[in-house]
Amino acid sequence: MLKENEIIQHVLLTINKTKGNLETFKSGIVNGDYTSQTPFFTRTLVWKVCLITNSLNINEWESRLHDSRVVYHQLTKRGDMQVPWWELSCDHYFYKTKEESTHRTLRRTHSQSGSVRQIPQRQSSVKNSLARVRANDDPLSTSRSSTPSPSEVTPTEQDIELLEAIILDIDRLFPGEDFFQPNQPHSLSVKRQLIEILYVWSKCNLGYKQGIHEILGLIYHSLYKESIPIPQTNTISVDDLKILKLYDSNYLSHDLFTILNAFLMKSGAFAKFYENESNLLTTIDDFNIKLMKIDQFIHYNLTAKLKLESQLWIIRYLRLVLLREIIDLETTASLWDKLVASPAIMPDLVLFMIIQLLIQIKTDLIASDFSECLSLLLHYPTGKITHNPADFINNLYKDSFKLYEYRNDDLKLYEYGNKLNAKYNPNLKISMSYTSSGRSSISSINSNGSRASTEVHGGPSLDTKAEKLQFEKMRLEMRLKKKAQSMLRPRE
Repeated sequence: MLKENEIIQHVLLTINKTKGNLETFKSGIVNGDYTSQTPFFTRTLVWKVCLITNSLNINEWESRLHDSRVVYHQLTKRGDMQVPWWELSCDHYFYKTKEESTHRTLRRTHSQSGSVRQIPQRQSSVKNSLARVRANDDPLSTSRSSTPSPSEVTPTEQDIELLEAIILDIDRLFPGEDFFQPNQPHSLSVKRQLIEILYVWSKCNLGYKQGIHEILGLIYHSLYKESIPIPQTNTISVDDLKILKLYDSNYLSHDLFTILNAFLMKSGAFAKFYENESNLLTTIDDFNIKLMKIDQFIHYNLTAKLKLESQLWIIRYLRLVLLREIIDLETTASLWDKLVASPAIMPDLVLFMIIQLLIQIKTDLIASDFSECLSLLLHYPTGKITHNPADFINNLYKDSFKLYEYRNDDLKLYEYGNKLNAKYNPNLKISMSYTSSGRSSISSINSNGSRASTEVHGGPSLDTKAEKLQFEKMRLEMRLKKKAQSMLRPRE
């Protein structure tokens, strides 16, 4: 937990180190120069600068934070956005009477009126576009708003079902993390905050999808630790106060709402991973195409040899943005730091990250049968991550971003795929034999140069004519694509 003086010092050192340049700041994050290993690192600065203020100029923070926070503030005042706690069973630990819920909303309105202006209400259905919410009016204004008050709105059956679905997921959020356990003194208030954010966010967008609670949970876990109440004292300078307002615990929910929206909606992740099955299947097809271009053998082994459909394992990788594949929340957060600072389109970059992860375990994948391979993919081996998490994350991002840069050049994708195989599988040699036995020999060369050769049966062996022809067809298609590209490439 950071103290006020530490926060101010860390922020000023960061701004000084980057000379206040936003692009330099982001480059430091993605290149591994500004990480949790950095003495003056603060994750709140990473996420709120990259996704809210979009500036390292502290004089711009106050107005940009205000414009961001006013949206969530006004949404929670609306009757149709009120979380219907009173519709739960009376003995439920989240139950609150309607009067208690309404009183809390009114109390929050008055307590924050000095910092947040009222926004006009537009007539709408349950789904509301965040892009059309504006900040114009003063919350102290006596003019009557067209927004229905909480007491005037009756929750629909869909509202209650939405609340129950969110509660169910939040109750089982990160069971291995002490922070979210029921025996923690802050557990109930933390979970209530998470539920309210998800409830309002879901009604503003296309509904709630399972998995979003884990994304919000990780972000909350990361930023909660650095949030502080603003000291009520005159001893803090104006500039220092501007810095501390970025970390204001009173507005943690407001900022998390904005960050979640940016991380999922503005990045395009929700549209490609969550919005509907058609978009998700298109994304999976795109992944398979990219995998074939980068590593034909992994693609062949999974799709043709084992007939292991990507839908069986990749959906979790996509929707949770690799959260379950990385060993712990801190390491995953360090990867997400790079995602929010990266110039790359996040959904596309995530596809290349998955491919890089597959290349790292290629030896195990091609030596496994269907069930073993599926188990590997559903329980990604974390041995390499635990050895040196920082290096693992840096390499994962660096390799994937290079693939992203080559995404429109099939030849370069293929060549860089070979480089990654040489890097992560230096002792693996796959020779295709077209003798009558039709077997694939996997040879391991140890560091002394001696050869230990084993032939794998029942794994990636091509023991039928049809399989050999199919694999050779794929190789021929890739060669033809590369030849066509070289002919079309303009002469210098």
